[in-house]
Amino acid sequence: MLPRRSLLAAPALLAALGPSEAEAQAAQPLRIAMSIGDVPRLWGGPEAGFEGVRFGAYFVYDALAQWDLSSADRASGIEPALATAWRVDEGDRRRWIVTLRQGVRFHDGSPFDADAAIWNFDAIFNQQAPQFEPTRSALVRGRLTSVGSYEKIDAHTIAVTTREVDATFPYQLAFIWFASPTHWQALGGDWARFALNPSGTGPYRVASVTPRQRAELEANTAYWNPRRIPKAPRTALLPIPDSSARVAALRSGQVDVVESLPPDAIPSLRAARFQIVQNAYPHIWAWRLNVTEGSPFADVRVRQAANLAIDREGMVALLSGAALAARGKVPPDHPWFGNPSFRLRHDPAEARRLMTEAGYSATRRCAINCIMPVSGGGQMVPQPMNEAMQAGLREAFFDVTFQPVDFATSINMLRAGARDPSSRGGHALNIAIPSMEPNTGWYIYDGELAPPRGINWGHYNSPAVNAQLRVVRNSFDQAEQDRAMARLHEILVEEAALLMVVHDLNPRALSPRARGFVQARNWFQDYTQISLG
Repeated sequence: MLPRRSLLAAPALLAALGPSEAEAQAAQPLRIAMSIGDVPRLWGGPEAGFEGVRFGAYFVYDALAQWDLSSADRASGIEPALATAWRVDEGDRRRWIVTLRQGVRFHDGSPFDADAAIWNFDAIFNQQAPQFEPTRSALVRGRLTSVGSYEKIDAHTIAVTTREVDATFPYQLAFIWFASPTHWQALGGDWARFALNPSGTGPYRVASVTPRQRAELEANTAYWNPRRIPKAPRTALLPIPDSSARVAALRSGQVDVVESLPPDAIPSLRAARFQIVQNAYPHIWAWRLNVTEGSPFADVRVRQAANLAIDREGMVALLSGAALAARGKVPPDHPWFGNPSFRLRHDPAEARRLMTEAGYSATRRCAINCIMPVSGGGQMVPQPMNEAMQAGLREAFFDVTFQPVDFATSINMLRAGARDPSSRGGHALNIAIPSMEPNTGWYIYDGELAPPRGINWGHYNSPAVNAQLRVVRNSFDQAEQDRAMARLHEILVEEAALLMVVHDLNPRALSPRARGFVQARNWFQDYTQISLG
């Protein structure tokens, strides 16, 4: 929306537009083209992976902790949100005392307090609670794997006890979003109705939802954090899963922000004076591997061979430079990289040697079936990327076929696990992996966190990984925790626990009218600061 000062300063422009065009432009919301195929259900338990979280949670809801998304130059950390503080109980290092922010109200006007917080925990963890909904619970619970029990201490304090000592637990506080118990009850205790008419505490209120088409949001002018009251009075979220269609919508002025920008569109958009923003962040485009009995990837030699068969520099060229070749789950300059003894590189001869050692050859080939989402947050341009991998793997005795699925289906497969019939016998699942904190991209290799308790899709179960995860969870000093994470990374690379390809630079395109966006080094982003000039 054009600010009033701009309207007064640009009469010639408005005259050129004509009265109807000028009025229409002034009334337009900030329009964001998402790469997912539907508006995420706005019920505080978003599907569609981390893009679903970005739009289906952090716009309308708050968590106890949130990511500091204010800087493009430094890695994001967590900071207080609906909690003002948390501390471990030194008498019992599994017990965390959480102090809640006072004076916060849900969009319907009801208060956020300890009772509301416990009601929301029950909605996720207590199957006997009336507000428990299995699908919604599963979408949240997989990111709060440490929660054992919880209790109210007083009106503004709760305690959460973890299943075991877990120094990384505060990161999990950023993944439970708080819905209004009062509003849920007013809607007859119906989560489907609530998703279309939600009430959270977040910076945006929901005006309307049209599934598969549009969500209309309004700025929450009473938001508890005045710095993050949205600059745009209205915002629209538009699901456009096809990358070419997203770019066309930007060029034609139908949207103002494009998520998951296809790299081959960057030069022409930049030449047309659209804003291109990108940044390194903790994330890797990869295949998650099924290591259950009978899968070729149960053999570490096959996993290592697959990693050596990939031409990562060629993949970067395919992506017009909008990526970094992976040398591990994180880049070499990350404090968690360490010094893995297995070096990721393009070495087809060594890949064939390992495959021969594992019993494969040019005449006894290794058949691999990979589940491939055709779009979605972090998936970049999955079909040409996977076809390039298919060609490289063919030289190392792999024959790869693909199961194309929509992104929401792939997330359901991820949560169900490789052994579930929904995965249709897939040996790999191409879903990009954020690695910004231990719970998100690292605990997925914990042998005890296979579905339904966690999202260890491939049922990875390594004694060395499991032991090192215990070291991480017992490291309360940050420097000590960083060293423990570096050793964990070394083990995961040496065991080739995943097929590591490239780190996405997460390019976005914005209209020349959009102002104020800072692309944080994070999977999540803060859109509240965007205004239209």
